[in-house]
Amino acid sequence: MKLLSRTLLLIAAMAPFSTNAGFATSAPTMCAKGDQPVFSCPLASGSKTVSICAAGDVAHGAGRFYYGYGRVGATPELTYPASGETAAFTRTHLMFGGNSGGYAYAFTNAGFKYVVYSVSGANNLQDGGLTVIKDGQPKPLKQSTCRAGKIIDTEDDALIDATLKWKSDPAIEKTGVPGR
Repeated sequence: MKLLSRTLLLIAAMAPFSTNAGFATSAPTMCAKGDQPVFSCPLASGSKTVSICAAGDVAHGAGRFYYGYGRVGATPELTYPASGETAAFTRTHLMFGGNSGGYAYAFTNAGFKYVVYSVSGANNLQDGGLTVIKDGQPKPLKQSTCRAGKIIDTEDDALIDATLKWKSDPAIEKTGVPGR
C-alpha cells in the first residue's frame, strides 16, 4: 500500500511537468474513423477543429485527401472536396530565418481560398492555423490559430511524399501565408 501511495504521489508531482514539456499532444480530428490526419488542430478561437485527412492508400493512388472543419463528433460544417468532386490542394514550403520553417496547404472552394499552415523551429516554436480569404480581397476574412501544443503533423513518410507531389501555391511562395 505504501508503494502504491508513493507511486501516486510521484505521478501527481510530475503532472505539471508533463503538460509543459513542449510536445504536441494528441487531439481529436475531423477525419473519419480509419482515416489518417495529415494536419489537424483545434482552433484557439472556439470549439472548432480543422483537419487535412487521408482516406485509403493515397501513397499508391488508391485513396483521397480531404479537408474537414467543424466541431469534433458532429457533421463537419465544411468538407472539401464535396462528394464526387476532385480535390485540388497545394502544398507550399514556408521558409523563415533562425532554423524555422513549415508548410501551407491550400485550396479554393466557392470563391474562397483556405490556407492551413504549420510552422516549427528553434526554441520549441510550433505555430499553425487557418486563414480564409475571399477571392480578390487582400485581407483575410478569418484568421484562427491552433491551440498551443495541440497541432498534429503526420510523421508518415508515405503521406508526406504524397503531399509533396502537389503543386505549390505561387501567391504563398511569394508573400507567405496571407495576413501573417
